[in-house]
Amino acid sequence: MPSFDGKVAIITGGAGGIGSTVAHSFAREGAAVVITDMDLTRAKQVAADVADKGGRALAVKVDVTSKDDVFASVERGVEHFGRMDYLVHCAGNNIKGPVLDLSLDAWNSSLATHLTGAFLFCQAVGRELVKQGNGGRVVLMSSIAAVTPVPERGAYSPAKAGLIALAKQLSLEWAKHRINVNAVCPGVVLTPMTDMVYKREPQLRAQRLKRTPMGREVNPQEVADLVLFLCSDKSTYITGAAMMIDGGFTHAAFLPEEGL
Repeated sequence: MPSFDGKVAIITGGAGGIGSTVAHSFAREGAAVVITDMDLTRAKQVAADVADKGGRALAVKVDVTSKDDVFASVERGVEHFGRMDYLVHCAGNNIKGPVLDLSLDAWNSSLATHLTGAFLFCQAVGRELVKQGNGGRVVLMSSIAAVTPVPERGAYSPAKAGLIALAKQLSLEWAKHRINVNAVCPGVVLTPMTDMVYKREPQLRAQRLKRTPMGREVNPQEVADLVLFLCSDKSTYITGAAMMIDGGFTHAAFLPEEGL
């Protein structure tokens, strides 16, 4: 893995299963990390864990739907570490509800957390990257749900699809600033949120794995490795991409019946 010595990454949802793994992965490769999350206690614990392993980390409480919170967190990160290089937007929620029954509040909450939060952080970090003049990288955590909608998640799939569109939009607008913007689309990731869903719907795991050619979920470290690749000097010509990391799930429509 390439070194990120002297670089700074800001991670939204940095106390979560994917976000915390991304933060630790950046720190192991020499980057300082700004861990933003609604849960400051957990964010501070992740930062402490990073520091215990010799890394540099700052925990900041952020409501990603608040412009003031978002811009203040980026400003704090720059003041603390002196620069900004990477944004990884992992913040999200997973509200259950089919479209016919979904409340407007639930719809708005999903779009605000996933998509509006990404817009605000991209704007705040993007302005800093343009001002610095050294380029940068942005990775938006989408999902295979963006292209294979999840039943009874009427807002989740549209929100995740919006992240892919936002990455493509920014890849055009920011190429002249040498800022690469990509989306990562994991399949089912083994995180605490997934465990919660499986406890609520225990039959769901077996159903999903039957339709996954590789026969297992993706683990957070595999997702983090892809994020770091997209932020590294090994991916300088990749921008506007939506990269699936799903064990073949999205290509399994014609998987033979006996395979199920």
